[in-house]
Amino acid sequence: MSTRADSQQRTANVTIVFLVYNRREPLRESLRRMLEESDYDRERVDVIVVDNASDDGSAAMVEEEFPDVRVIRRAQNCGVSGWNDGFAVARGDWVLALDDDCYLPPDGLRRALEAAEERKADLVSFSVRSSFDDEYRFDATYRTGLLSFWGCAVLARREVLQALGGYDPEIFVWANELELMLRFFDRGYRHLHLPEVTAVHMKAPGNWPHGFDLPSYRINAKHFAYIAAKLLRPRDAVQALIALLANSTRDGVRLDRNAFKALRPALAGFVHGLRQRDPVANPEVSRAFRNNFESYASPWWLTRPVGELVRSLPREVVRGDVNRARREAPPGRREQYFSERARYYPKSADTLEFTGPA
Repeated sequence: MSTRADSQQRTANVTIVFLVYNRREPLRESLRRMLEESDYDRERVDVIVVDNASDDGSAAMVEEEFPDVRVIRRAQNCGVSGWNDGFAVARGDWVLALDDDCYLPPDGLRRALEAAEERKADLVSFSVRSSFDDEYRFDATYRTGLLSFWGCAVLARREVLQALGGYDPEIFVWANELELMLRFFDRGYRHLHLPEVTAVHMKAPGNWPHGFDLPSYRINAKHFAYIAAKLLRPRDAVQALIALLANSTRDGVRLDRNAFKALRPALAGFVHGLRQRDPVANPEVSRAFRNNFESYASPWWLTRPVGELVRSLPREVVRGDVNRARREAPPGRREQYFSERARYYPKSADTLEFTGPA
């Protein structure tokens, strides 16, 4: 990784890669914010927009209103792996990948690059808030910490993205960040989580815990199982699958019967992952994700003690008050889980890398 120091001895060139699918208006806003409000040297920034077969005129808008921005038009929507088209032709030392509806604050890019240089990082992730509610943090609702990141905004060295081949095209959307980071850590790269820089996501806060979104629940179960089978070491992969199935069963009993419908996709995802199997070389990476990434956590790590659960479960099922049951799950247990794993879920800037086989 000798290129790391070389690329950071001077003010870095940056390629911003947006991925758009039928979000013309949010993309216009995001482009304006990054091109007109950022305090980073504009001469050192070039921008690429990958249009994922939009039919709302997104590409035409960019070409007309932002003539300096390069547009790559895809004939078909391939999901998040569309970013790979931009990564492949990026010229900057660093690449900032942004959703069409996401942008950094004016000083965000500069601060991220300064922190990356100071910490000798290969990838920088951010905290993420909703543009609809300044107090709502997506990364506080679903915590990724140092093990993964919210994919709407991430900064990475170009050489790293090219070495890793970008996002796995087998994943259309969701959990692609997790798959990338397992391979990232296995290569010995360093992740800097920088929550002091907050990306703005033009998305309303989620409805959890007041509802159950079956499509996303099923997709996540499928992709988490796929990633476990593809990349985790054998024992960790099996344990992660058991945890995923146990969690869906628990949620089907306590929260919403529709959660049972995620069992089959999880099994299908696991089988598909076995067909793509290419496990990480470093067992420490595999074990760290199995033991510390929330989506692979066994349900008994996060819920009430068995005795209390047995006493309360019949009453909750009879009531049918699934939302109340979820809201009243003692926060102390879940917070204890993250507190015990503070190394992986820092509240301020911190880095993580793994040494060993690569």
